[in-house]
Amino acid sequence: MRQQFLLLRLRRAIRNTDAFDVVANMFLAVAPLDSEPGDGSDGERLLALPELTALLFAEQRSVPSGAGSSAKVLRAVHTLVPKVLHASSLRTTFYQLTIRHQPREGPTVVPRLTAAAITKEIYLRLPRFHHKERELLNELFTPTVRESIVARLGFGPEAMFSVFDAFHSYIPQSLVESIRSAGDELAEALEASPELERYMDTQSGGLQAATRRVTTRLAFDHLAEAVALSFDDLVLATALDQAELAALLSRMSIDLDAPNEGVVTAFLNGDNPMRTRPFLSRTGTSRQREWMLVQPTSLIFGMRELVEAALTAEPMDQTYMKHRGELLERRGMRALIDAIRPDVALANVEYNGLHGQRFEADGLLVIGHAAVVLEAKSNRLTQYARAGAPLRLWQELGPIISKAAQQAERLRALIEAGASIHIRSSSNLLDGSGDGARTNWDLDVSEVTEVFTIALSLEDLNYLVTITSELVESGLIPEGALSPWIVNVHDLEIAAQLLDRPAEFIQFLSRRRRTATMNNILAVDELDYVMHYLASGLFPEGSTSTTTLVLSLTDELDAWIFYENGLRDTPAPKPAQQIESGVNEVLTVLERYRPFGWLEASIGLLELAPDFRARVAHEAGRLRELSAGDGRPHSMYLETPPAPTKSLIFIAMSFPRGTQRNAVENQLVGYATLRRYASRADTVFCFGAWVGSQEVFDVFLTLSSPWSYDQALEAAVVTAGLAPGIQT
Repeated sequence: MRQQFLLLRLRRAIRNTDAFDVVANMFLAVAPLDSEPGDGSDGERLLALPELTALLFAEQRSVPSGAGSSAKVLRAVHTLVPKVLHASSLRTTFYQLTIRHQPREGPTVVPRLTAAAITKEIYLRLPRFHHKERELLNELFTPTVRESIVARLGFGPEAMFSVFDAFHSYIPQSLVESIRSAGDELAEALEASPELERYMDTQSGGLQAATRRVTTRLAFDHLAEAVALSFDDLVLATALDQAELAALLSRMSIDLDAPNEGVVTAFLNGDNPMRTRPFLSRTGTSRQREWMLVQPTSLIFGMRELVEAALTAEPMDQTYMKHRGELLERRGMRALIDAIRPDVALANVEYNGLHGQRFEADGLLVIGHAAVVLEAKSNRLTQYARAGAPLRLWQELGPIISKAAQQAERLRALIEAGASIHIRSSSNLLDGSGDGARTNWDLDVSEVTEVFTIALSLEDLNYLVTITSELVESGLIPEGALSPWIVNVHDLEIAAQLLDRPAEFIQFLSRRRRTATMNNILAVDELDYVMHYLASGLFPEGSTSTTTLVLSLTDELDAWIFYENGLRDTPAPKPAQQIESGVNEVLTVLERYRPFGWLEASIGLLELAPDFRARVAHEAGRLRELSAGDGRPHSMYLETPPAPTKSLIFIAMSFPRGTQRNAVENQLVGYATLRRYASRADTVFCFGAWVGSQEVFDVFLTLSSPWSYDQALEAAVVTAGLAPGIQT
């Protein structure tokens, strides 16, 4: 009832006003006029404000042109539209709460996901990284695909790019030009009339303030005229073929002169017609058609939805669909290889299961003790799923999430069951001699102890898939299965740029999975999780009865991305985890030489609190100084508590000048063996250094095997009096 009452007030407020004038004012209310990309103002934008206003006019059959609008009307619209959106969100939430505990018939998502889909469209839709989406679209739409698009739509992607380039900021620019024109006009009047100048000088703030008020008022009085585009204006600005432009405008416009019943209700239920129809059109006072671009971002971020709806219609463009999947796999693997620089990187993997069955994985990467399985799911979401239709949402999320989770569990079980996987066929992406195709061989996975899965999508599933418990309850993730990291291609590529140290990327995957399991850190954007990891560690441990909601943390990230891509003038540093210089040196050396256990040791260091990290990193050097002073070996032993996942044991030893390397290794192994046994641990990491060396450390060893009782070691430990803790 509140929603309907507010809509009634809105319709009364905009009666007898100019649609273009009111909608343009609402656009300016959320447009970042005096800011740079990535300065934080984007997060405050409510993109639905001009869109809902435009749709209200679309349902109003009689739309006067040139009627203008008073400040009172604009204030009412600016106040009431957010209230309508809030009321709609509450209505959706309360309705879903009423049906939450009702029995669900057949496969369907839980009500929370339906509410999330609708709320995402109204409140959380903030298109970012236009340059990345544009780059992706250029790769998706090959020359052959472009021909198919033009044949089906009458225009191609280049036409939409041309319109975006010409008009993505035309409303603010039109206002600036109108103010400039009004200022020139007023300056001429003041020059011609000294009396007018003296009068304005007597006003509040003097001549300068009065001039600013007058020019602003004059500019806004003619705003509707300034933002209205004739067909000739569009042709001139875009240099498009007239037939192609006419086809684009016909497909992408909402005609204010035509019946548009139900568009407001559809919008408030999550189905936004302006995603693919971002123009308003009408017959102007001159009886000529005129257009206004309400949502320029839809020309980029709505392009795939519009084009793919045509390409998947009968007959389906099979070439495009195949290319779509291949491109997603290729970009995903490229991002992962750049981030973790793996020892093994296989694409299009066909392998034998435990009982000889034939299975497939889109990508498999191995680095140290970790394997990363990539499942690239290029399935698209239809408008029905975007609007939260429970059955459609379940059907369309299933191939993206469920299949990835099932394939991951299968491969994880296979790796845990044996020392190798029989690969029937794959492409080795680290082989520089062609495509690296190879058949019938065994991949050694004896060192792999952790398997992570990434479900990669072209769709932006942020906010829909961040609450794992809802996915489990909906049956999209099998109960008891480890959750894959569900991420879209842009977010994966940006995360790979940020987490470009392999140990950081693998640690993030581990902590993100624990967060998904515990559901006590929640964000609406995957990049918020990445930024939380860099800033605060993304520690998911703690009480499961409380939830930390992570609000937008991406301002610094946005600023860096925009600056790096030439879209921002003010320099912005790359967001990074604060790692002490000594720790950074140790991590760099471990990554460069990659001895056995290096990745576990690196992640172990990152798991430590900063003061313990620094201590481990500097101990080899400190002990080396002690040995230089007294000519004796020295050692340090640190064992952490079992939280967050297991205890970590680090040993550092220093040796006098001239000690042979084999003697160093023997002493390290002997001491570490006793320490590991005393702590009943599986793994210990050892750093050795000798006097006279300038290296960060000279020897690194990892002892790793399942702990088991040993009578001789038991006696040796007792004799040595070793105990867990921190000792030097």
